[in-house]
Amino acid sequence: MDKFVEILAGHFQDRLISVGLHNVGITSFLENNGIFIVLDRVDAEDLLNIKRVYTKYKKKYSTPIVVNKNFFNKAADVFCMEILELKENAKIVYGSNPFEDLEVKNDDLRRQIEYELRSKLLILKGAFVDLPLDRKVVDNIAYRSMYNFLLILRNLLRLKGKLINDATLIDEFEKTFDVKLEAFKILRDSPKMGFDKLLDVFKKYLKEVEELVEISDKILS
Repeated sequence: MDKFVEILAGHFQDRLISVGLHNVGITSFLENNGIFIVLDRVDAEDLLNIKRVYTKYKKKYSTPIVVNKNFFNKAADVFCMEILELKENAKIVYGSNPFEDLEVKNDDLRRQIEYELRSKLLILKGAFVDLPLDRKVVDNIAYRSMYNFLLILRNLLRLKGKLINDATLIDEFEKTFDVKLEAFKILRDSPKMGFDKLLDVFKKYLKEVEELVEISDKILS
């Protein structure tokens, strides 16, 4: 990361405002180390220059979030969960902290949770219907979607006054809302499994996501 930042700083100089790592909190067990890069402005040429540097680090870090200096401030009422995740768990490795003074309103958070939960459930079902039924595809659908639902779990707990910042999130959610998320925990703890077992777990996972919608209806109403 030091070399990555050094190259960026050498190229952009005072245009580079901040660089940081995210997904280092409750989702760290997913081994998804993300990067965010804040510039004074962002155009296509800037993205090409970042692409040239990032290509060498692609196996280590997920696709960078590249934004201008005003993006996060203006997005705080839309990307509430993501902003809170970044504010509470991001590690700044260069420059200023773009999240330090950001505030997220609970009403905005409620609206985003309801939208994200319902829309991602529809996307999850659609992907299962549309894509080939094999191990790699189902595995990809399940694990990619789980990160989104973990953010939702965390923020539903937040609305109950609980802030869980580690891998005990699922267990605490079960206790708080008197629900079983066995498929979530299997996906969390078992990154590799045979296709027959994976398919069975995925069916239960879909059912548990449906239950989350019912829980959210009670909390957000």
